[in-house]
Amino acid sequence: MAFRSEANAREWERRRGGTPGATVPVQALGDLSLRWYEGRMDDAWRPPSAARKRKLLHEAGLRGAFWELG
Repeated sequence: MAFRSEANAREWERRRGGTPGATVPVQALGDLSLRWYEGRMDDAWRPPSAARKRKLLHEAGLRGAFWELG
């Protein structure tokens, strides 16, 4: 889901009776996706390993149990 602000996201969660989850700024998500899929169009590209994915998430500032990938 995309929201204008974290406050808008929290309000939406409150109205639905949900539990607040993680929020990620769009810029951080865009930067992460550029690194996550770097070289994707190359014939030799392979998905990043789990260790690489964890490193990319950590470097993007996405830390905590939610981002541990299993």
